[in-house]
Amino acid sequence: MTAEPAGPPSFEHVLARGQEFLAQLATLYQGMAREQADQRAELEAMRGAQQQWTAERTRLLKDADRLRKEGEALRADNVAVKANQKSYESRLAELQEQSEQLGTLHAHVTEQTAKLATEWSARREALAADNQRLTAEIAQVRGTLALSLDREKQWKAQVWKLQDAVKTLRGAAGLVTLTAEQSHHLASQLNAITGFAEVLLDEAGNRTTGDERQEFLQHIKESGAHLADYVRQLATGPKDESTPAQTADSPAPVETPHSPAPTVLVAATDPAQRERVESFLRRDGYQIEFAGSGEEALDMAARLQPLAMMIDADLAPTGGQELIDQLAGEARTKDIPVVLLARSDQEQQGLTIGRYDFLSKPINRQQLMQMMVKYELLADRRRASKMPASVLVVDDDSRNTRLVEAMLKPFNINVLVARDGAAGIKLGLARKPDLIILDLMMPGVDGFEVVSALRKDPSAAQIPILIYTAKTITAADRDRLQGSIQSLIRKGEISKEQFLELIYRRGERRKRPAAVEPAA
Repeated sequence: MTAEPAGPPSFEHVLARGQEFLAQLATLYQGMAREQADQRAELEAMRGAQQQWTAERTRLLKDADRLRKEGEALRADNVAVKANQKSYESRLAELQEQSEQLGTLHAHVTEQTAKLATEWSARREALAADNQRLTAEIAQVRGTLALSLDREKQWKAQVWKLQDAVKTLRGAAGLVTLTAEQSHHLASQLNAITGFAEVLLDEAGNRTTGDERQEFLQHIKESGAHLADYVRQLATGPKDESTPAQTADSPAPVETPHSPAPTVLVAATDPAQRERVESFLRRDGYQIEFAGSGEEALDMAARLQPLAMMIDADLAPTGGQELIDQLAGEARTKDIPVVLLARSDQEQQGLTIGRYDFLSKPINRQQLMQMMVKYELLADRRRASKMPASVLVVDDDSRNTRLVEAMLKPFNINVLVARDGAAGIKLGLARKPDLIILDLMMPGVDGFEVVSALRKDPSAAQIPILIYTAKTITAADRDRLQGSIQSLIRKGEISKEQFLELIYRRGERRKRPAAVEPAA
């Protein structure tokens, strides 16, 4: 190194030293730049290696997870295989055990079969003996039933015979003359006897309870005793010679509606067919009417309103099908049930298509009777649907009100009872019933005053009134009631069926405004 001159360095010397320093600095900087470039390259290489390592690690982890799962699945399969093997071994043991049991069972069944065959043979012989015994018992029961029915008929016949005897006693010229009070008393007792007897005889229709049967029989017994007492008194003559005799003025006849047996209209011209149908139906109490043509049958159906019609498919001149179509087209006949009598080959030709029943010729009696029973049930339902919803009975005789309740019970009619005329007026005005059944002879306010009071009220003036009394109706009585009532009948002079027919015709359900309940 050159020794520095003494004294302050010269500018050139400083400049040279500065240039030399800058050159060293530049060399140093370049070296550092190369080192940094090398470090960056090395860092980039390390980053690439790290990324590769990370990817490889991820792949290895996935492979490890997959292998783990496969190992677990293999272990589960191995466990399942071992379990199935144990199950198969157990099932095989069970099958072997069952095979042994089936062998034992087969032997037992074979033994039991032989035993049952022996027992069945003995049982069949016992059943044959039981069948013979039951046949004998059924015959005995039928005989008892026939005897019971015969006794019921005799009972009813005796009741009506008693009624006829009383009428004869009352009306026979020169035998005895009854006062109005005596006639009323006799008719009341007779009405109770016949009415309650008919309710009891019609067990299927009324469904009386045991207590009601006892009550009704007690009414019959008491009324019969009173009636027998009265007849004995009348037969021995009046004790009071001063009793005024009834006037010879004969009152106008009381309305007694005709209630025949159910009518069946038969439209057929074949005599053999007519005879067969008539023999079946008359035996069971039906009234038969015959029509020889479709036109005559249509007219009779509208006029008679029969329970049912039986029409021969070969009815002249156009056949039964046309008559059925005509019946369906008429408002008065469309609801009448129809039975078509036809041959089996006619049934196959399509005659059975329609709103009617079918019977093959020759007619089977049992099938015919089943149809008649069905038609009677339908008729009862139609009647029940048209019966009045509410009926007011005004009568001081508790037996008569109880009898009316019993007769109306099967029709679900709300029966209101008033024990005197004043109560009858009050109930009639407050409840506005569909029909009023009224007795004339009552203490205090009698039936005539009840009719007058109800007819003066505009809201009650249209309620139908049925006079049901034991009083002998005179011409003066009829004048007082003229135009104010719908029917007038005497107690004890009509049957239960006739009475219900009057209720049906006089008190059909009407669309009246709802009655206001009386204040408590």
